Amino acid sequence: MKNPSLRDRFVSRLIEYSKKNKNLFLLTGDLGFSVLEPFREENPKRFFNMGVSEQNMMGVAAGLSLEGNKVFTYSIANFATSRCHEQIRNDICYHDLDVTIVATGGGLAYGAHGYTHHGIEDIAIMRCLPNMTIYVPSDRFELDFCFDKILQNKGPKYLRLARGKESDIYQKPIPENIDIVEIEKCSEITLLVCGPILDQAIECSKHFKNKGINIGLYSLPIISQSLSLKIKRLLGRSSIFMTVEEHKNIGGFGSFISELAIGMSRPPRIISCGVSPKNINSIGNQEHLRKINKIDKSALIKTISKLLRTL
Repeated sequence: MKNPSLRDRFVSRLIEYSKKNKNLFLLTGDLGFSVLEPFREENPKRFFNMGVSEQNMMGVAAGLSLEGNKVFTYSIANFATSRCHEQIRNDICYHDLDVTIVATGGGLAYGAHGYTHHGIEDIAIMRCLPNMTIYVPSDRFELDFCFDKILQNKGPKYLRLARGKESDIYQKPIPENIDIVEIEKCSEITLLVCGPILDQAIECSKHFKNKGINIGLYSLPIISQSLSLKIKRLLGRSSIFMTVEEHKNIGGFGSFISELAIGMSRPPRIISCGVSPKNINSIGNQEHLRKINKIDKSALIKTISKLLRTL
């Protein structure tokens, strides 16, 4: 079943919040056409198109936040992070400000536009910054879950959205007190996933379940050091974990999990599945790029099948 995109769902939640809270501002770097108009029409004095000037947008966002406002910025993933990294670092994170940097097209969503538009280093860039919390929802239910957390969080935040009309993965809201979503219980091999690539991991898990083999599967829509203890407890329950992400396999979600595991007295084996740096020149739709980077359903099945033969 197809539903409105995560971008549209984000805007509808923002409008809901703006009706009760007049301290909300939304800034865009000349992007979001056909997406942000509903918010602009509802809040014309709290919406600013900053033009193609992402560095300035982050400085203005910091200033608005220093005046006690809750600020959201909006751009494509690589423009929202790489182009204005210094301003995010010095203006927003250094001062621990209530600014949410919203990025659309995370991962390989803008596949046919080429490497300049691929958001495949953004998590690595953002997670090393002080006070930053990263949110990577897989569908509208995880987005609602993340959005509620964002409203409670008064520090810097990065919300990474996909681009298309993503299918529902869940059938009901995610409880507020759950930070790690269990889809299949831990087994000898367990998948840890963040973002919309979760649909490929679910299909992979179903493939083995139909053969009578249980593959553990968990979704982690929040990347934060505050979850370290919970994640380490999970890592103690299986001998092999595969992380799956639509991001370079260096510095992102997989690296985050590996860094936590290495500090354990008995760390599990961590296998990171992500975008290979060797493929940055490849162009094609998202499905094609997932396939050549071996993070689609078929590739995950092959990787796990090889692992099962070694157990």
